[in-house]
Amino acid sequence: MDSLREIVISLFAVDSIWSVVTRGVVWLAISVVIIISTDTARVEESSLGLKKNLGFLLMFLVLSGGLIYLLFGYTTAQAAT
Repeated sequence: MDSLREIVISLFAVDSIWSVVTRGVVWLAISVVIIISTDTARVEESSLGLKKNLGFLLMFLVLSGGLIYLLFGYTTAQAAT
């Protein structure tokens, strides 16, 4: 369990290379959604599809981040002496 905690901490620590990789993956996902959503012949459908897909991606990131925090964000309390 400690190794999993260290992996999650390294994903979000500012001075870790893995935080840069994590941010890169998030930016890549956002850019892929934008590119796929705007690749249509009609401008009206393109704008509506972009809003729907980016909203879904944002909702997915927030909800999955919240659920991961609820699962792994607890800390053990030391016993009072």
